[in-house]
Amino acid sequence: MLLKKPHEKRPQKNSQRNFLTEQLQFSEVQKEQFSILEQMHSTEMNAFDDQIMKNKNILFRRISEKNFKSDSISTTIGIITAKKEAEVFRFFQKVRNICNEAQLKSFDKIIMTALHTGRRRPPNEGGMRRPIHRNHPPRDGRRPPR
Repeated sequence: MLLKKPHEKRPQKNSQRNFLTEQLQFSEVQKEQFSILEQMHSTEMNAFDDQIMKNKNILFRRISEKNFKSDSISTTIGIITAKKEAEVFRFFQKVRNICNEAQLKSFDKIIMTALHTGRRRPPNEGGMRRPIHRNHPPRDGRRPPR
């Protein structure tokens, strides 16, 4: 359903913590710093998720209204989502700041891999991914306006 997208499920907190701390070989001090950052980040992300869900509930409660304009609520959801993305970026900046010189290259590689892995499109109803054909006309023969 639109309210909870399967590809947006967050990984288990312990698995994220263990993955980064193990891959980067954090010291005990770094692990403590990371834990504090993660707790603050989690609080922020939960607050954003609550705000998004509150607005989605308002939006979908009004789905039966014939002349309801969703623009304002949709815009609000978009703004909150943008703030959430900015928080993710700031969190990883802070994590990067606790890395030593030897860990920075690995950290940057992990982040770029995660960024590009997250760009995959979800499968269609049959579980198969449809290819993206950018320069082909629609199947019904109509072309989009230019």
